[in-house]
Amino acid sequence: MKVGCFEVAVSLEGSIILCSQVDQPGMIGRVGSILGELNVNVSFLSVGRIALQKQSVMAIGVDNQPSKETLKKIEDIPAVEEFVFLKL
Repeated sequence: MKVGCFEVAVSLEGSIILCSQVDQPGMIGRVGSILGELNVNVSFLSVGRIALQKQSVMAIGVDNQPSKETLKKIEDIPAVEEFVFLKL
């Protein structure tokens, strides 16, 4: 599936967080840690980027809807440019 100019592998069912960010080390771990600490289970994760350490998109499948607190913590990561939660 294409999200803008990014190619990501996504299951189009359930709940998904789409996150656009600066491509840098530690982003997958940082977002995953926030979700785990707040008891949100990840069902899949796919990352697409256009160039090394420029911009990337993460598609994260989650088993349940994250709380507003969880989404705020992800939004507050400095490298995150924008994100959206989708319930399909």
